Amino acid sequence: MLSPLLSSASAKFCVQPPTFFIDTAPGRPALANARDALYDLRARSLPRSHRPGAPIVKTYKLNPTPGSASGLDFERDLNDEQRQVVTAGSGPLLVIAGAGTGKTHTLTYRVAYLVSKGVPPENILLLTFTNRAARAMTSRASALITTDVTRQWSGTFHSVANRILREHAPLLGYPKDYTIIDGEDAQTLMKSCIAEAGVGHLDRKLPRASMLTRLLSTTLNTGVSLADALFDRYPYFAHLATPIEKILHLYQIRKKEMGLMDFDDLLVGWHRLLTDFPDVRRHYASRFEHILVDEYQDTNHLQGAIVDLMASVHGNLMVVGDDCQSIYAFRGADYRNILEFPERYPDARQYRLEINYRSTPQILELANRSIRYNVHQFQKTLRADRPEGPMPAHIHLRDPNQQAAFVCQRILELVDEGTELNNIAVLYRSHHHSLELQLEMTRCEIPFVVRSGLRFFEQAHIKDALSYLRFLFNPRDELAFLRLVRQWYGIGNKRAQDIWLFLSSQPDALAALDDPALLDSLGGRAKTSWASASKLLARLRQERLATGPDQLLTTLLQSDFKDHIQSSYEQAENRIADLEQLANYAAQYESLDHLLGEISLLSGISGQEIGVGETFDDQFVCLSSVHQAKGLEWDAVFILSLSDGEFPHQSASQDQAQMEEERRLFYVATTRAKRDLHLCHPLIKTTRDRTPVVLRESPFVQELRDESHVEQRPLPWEDWKIEA
Repeated sequence: MLSPLLSSASAKFCVQPPTFFIDTAPGRPALANARDALYDLRARSLPRSHRPGAPIVKTYKLNPTPGSASGLDFERDLNDEQRQVVTAGSGPLLVIAGAGTGKTHTLTYRVAYLVSKGVPPENILLLTFTNRAARAMTSRASALITTDVTRQWSGTFHSVANRILREHAPLLGYPKDYTIIDGEDAQTLMKSCIAEAGVGHLDRKLPRASMLTRLLSTTLNTGVSLADALFDRYPYFAHLATPIEKILHLYQIRKKEMGLMDFDDLLVGWHRLLTDFPDVRRHYASRFEHILVDEYQDTNHLQGAIVDLMASVHGNLMVVGDDCQSIYAFRGADYRNILEFPERYPDARQYRLEINYRSTPQILELANRSIRYNVHQFQKTLRADRPEGPMPAHIHLRDPNQQAAFVCQRILELVDEGTELNNIAVLYRSHHHSLELQLEMTRCEIPFVVRSGLRFFEQAHIKDALSYLRFLFNPRDELAFLRLVRQWYGIGNKRAQDIWLFLSSQPDALAALDDPALLDSLGGRAKTSWASASKLLARLRQERLATGPDQLLTTLLQSDFKDHIQSSYEQAENRIADLEQLANYAAQYESLDHLLGEISLLSGISGQEIGVGETFDDQFVCLSSVHQAKGLEWDAVFILSLSDGEFPHQSASQDQAQMEEERRLFYVATTRAKRDLHLCHPLIKTTRDRTPVVLRESPFVQELRDESHVEQRPLPWEDWKIEA
């Protein structure tokens, strides 16, 4: 039909009715003029004109060309469960995807399937929790079909929010060229707002800027009030709700005045556009014919609301996730988003992916039986695609030191049997559970990497505590002194240097801590803070003569140092537990110099060889908290400290919701293992007063043991007893 138009220098393009005349502009190719005319034709939507002689104009919409599905082979590439999800029709869809069941693979094929059926890629929105995951799925989908799928909108909630806000930010009072600030910049601005808020007399008790930014983030993402957030997460600051609210309000004002947005503002702004501006909501909700959300169980209250608003026109919303792997409540994730999805979308169809390609039947039997004790969940049963393997092992150990010795010896055996170091992981509920193991692996020269953060002695709060001991041992240690003194309110870099210059000029720095001349040289808050700090240091100096390093750490934890931990660090309870474990560890050393010397040596050694004579330069055993291990897998997995009060955490014992989240953590930990799973149970731990305490089995182990006894079912593990 277009050939007559393209073959003539002056042509007519006819659509009957009406007739359109397209005159070729001088010097332009006929094809370019034809395209201009077609684009103009599709872009205009004008009513019939009432002027005499005016032409009748209609909009002619071309149907999208379906992408070629030549690369899609559903029979070959998908199992029956996955195929049902990929080829599901329109409407709301809930996909419960168990661990290791090919969730990402299924989502990729769903995108390719939609495009192959004629859905324009730019009308698909894919929301993930990492941009890397979005790029990987989009690239793989493009490889399956001939259409360029990269035109679809995909990425994290924050990246999509930024894309939308760049167009509509002025509606919210922001410029289009607003600046996104990172966490460090946000803390700098928060510090300025603390000073500007006029609450200086409260500085000794106020949370640090970093904690205030996290507190504000919690209220925005979860929808809870400031008072409730303080009560639930920071009860020791609840009485300061009024000044804290003043600071946070000022912080919000200053950001807007300077055209700044932090990461939370992106989500809040996106939500405001959808709720306060109906035209904007209709525009985007109409544009995206299909919305797909990955890891839906990890969305928070605000993200869940955004998804519902974006799907308010077409209703073609597919959410994919596993409620049994919802383990990030401490970050604001709300597993009710996925559990209550059928209530918000009564016509939603549900699908389950239950064929597991990762773990052996023996491991899945244990995981399935454990998670069934959770009341609030979508029931499912993982089924193994892999062949039979060894039974999981439940190992009874004397204490954390023997636990560390066992894990190291067993790692060496696994390597000798052919398992690579990179395919071995040690998982734990809390970071301090790995203290003895890190030390033992260093001694055994087994290389390891700590995925859950820094090595134990490299953590900031551990270094904060050790700085006191280092200064007591060596009063000439300027670095240790500057670190400890800056922990006190009102003492910044300048004041810290002034105090150090005075002390270092004295014959006995420790004796000069409370020198009146030093106190008189300080002013305001610095003077008050240094008076408290010098008293603490004087007490520690006196105790050092009669007690061991563990008692020094205990005294430190009972002092104002605890306020520093609570005001400076997120999850202060876990940090304090780490410090208590450090005190327990220090109990085996009679002198301060012996303890500090051992820590210094161990901190500087990473271990380059494994004790079977072969070097593995690029291989490391992975040490990780269970939270950081989600989504990963290894051939062999060790789970540490499966004792009551350790895993699950002792704070969960009286709260069903917390206990269910802890059981989900256990479920995630067990399903990281492909072949070998070791459940470690230390029988004894030593308290700070050196009293041995007998530890019962973890409730997650005990409930399965009781079930097996009552129902006459075999245990889902072998019990191993250690002979020393």
